[in-house]
Amino acid sequence: MFYDIEKSGLRIRQLRMESELTQEKVASILNINRSFYNRIEAGKRGCSIDLFIQLAGLFHVSLDYLILGKCSDNLLNDTGKARIKKDIAELVAHLEQFSNSF
Repeated sequence: MFYDIEKSGLRIRQLRMESELTQEKVASILNINRSFYNRIEAGKRGCSIDLFIQLAGLFHVSLDYLILGKCSDNLLNDTGKARIKKDIAELVAHLEQFSNSF
């Protein structure tokens, strides 16, 4: 297990989008330049520990999740739980449509 800067950036981007925040807004909250934040999401720049802590607090996730992608059920935030429930509901609806087509 290791820190993959690109995957970490993708997780941060996904969390931002789920929170319906712009890059400008997150950069402002973190008191950093938007272009620097953009490079973090693009996986071209890493974060300091302090910045990771701020991001984890902002998005209500663990550092393990941001850095390594590890997520235990206990640490899954409300947004993650809601997304999983929505995905399951959509899958059930698709399966019902499929079964009704026969």
